[in-house]
Amino acid sequence: MMKGGQMKKGDSPKETIKLLIVDDSPIFRQMINMILQKDPYLNVVGLAANGEKAMKLVVEQKPDVILLDLEMPQIDGFTFLRWLMAYYPTPVLVISSHSDGYTVFRALELGACDFYGKPSTNGVLMEQPKDLISKIQTLSGISKESLSKKYAKLARSKKEVPAPQPPKRREVLSRILAMGASTGGPPALVEIISNLPEDLPVPVVVSQHMPPGFTKSFAERLNKLSHLRVSEVDGGEPLEAGRVYIAPGGHHLLFEKRGSRIYTCLKAKTEEDRYAPSVDLMMTSAAEIFGAGIFGVVLTGMGDDGKVGLARIKKKGGVTLAESEETAVVFGMPREAIEAGVVDQVLPLHQIAEELTRYYRRFPK
Repeated sequence: MMKGGQMKKGDSPKETIKLLIVDDSPIFRQMINMILQKDPYLNVVGLAANGEKAMKLVVEQKPDVILLDLEMPQIDGFTFLRWLMAYYPTPVLVISSHSDGYTVFRALELGACDFYGKPSTNGVLMEQPKDLISKIQTLSGISKESLSKKYAKLARSKKEVPAPQPPKRREVLSRILAMGASTGGPPALVEIISNLPEDLPVPVVVSQHMPPGFTKSFAERLNKLSHLRVSEVDGGEPLEAGRVYIAPGGHHLLFEKRGSRIYTCLKAKTEEDRYAPSVDLMMTSAAEIFGAGIFGVVLTGMGDDGKVGLARIKKKGGVTLAESEETAVVFGMPREAIEAGVVDQVLPLHQIAEELTRYYRRFPK
């Protein structure tokens, strides 16, 4: 396994991953247990029906990854998460149905690393466990030490970090802000977007790797926490300054020009698509329309989505930024872009909103 939780395609983890399954449904616990035990590199070391039992198993077994259901009797998932991150920081994969989208994002803000949507039928999971196992493998690469640092308040204090240097002054300032993320992205996007000013003079477009059914809840939560108006894209909306457009799960967010205005358009995922929404496709489409007037940001996530998009932005003369390893839950996407030489600036998460605000304050009033 590679540093930062990113594995090369076809690789298997070299060491067995110890798993703890926490779910109040005995049927689901046993089904997940049966599926995961078939993988020679996964070892389920405990099954818990509630948070109290889960706490005991964490202390006794020291799992590498925890699969957590949020709705449980006695000590619920949120209380368990707070305790876990304070005393035994461990990568957590939230297991949730689509109807629980709002609670999933609360859990991610409390320290969970990623989530897996329960399929509508158990047969789907039995036949196609690849996505679940892939997420577990990714999370197993996140060290407990780095997880503790990244969610500690002191590590996020702006007072301890020198102010970032702005990029060189350009004749053309960005007319659109495009951001992409994957694993660890929802809380990172909350931190950035909730700290952007109400009078931001450009539209913000976001592609977050997320399955259908969750992006609407995510947009609604962001809307409540932000000064800007945030919504999931339906397709055909005109881009407006001070608004945030979230690409819907299972679709790519693209753009088209009609007369003097720019509109959103959606493209459905195909079997060949590795990521949907795709950061590369969104940024490339925006770069073709806005040219040098685009600011691209790639945040935490596994894989290399965003590298091609930032390269296109860079070629067009736009500005590019990537989250640093210091705060990225998974450093895969930022690292790929940085190593490709298409990133102008690398900053920790808690400095990005401040830098974006400073950059856009240079627009003439």
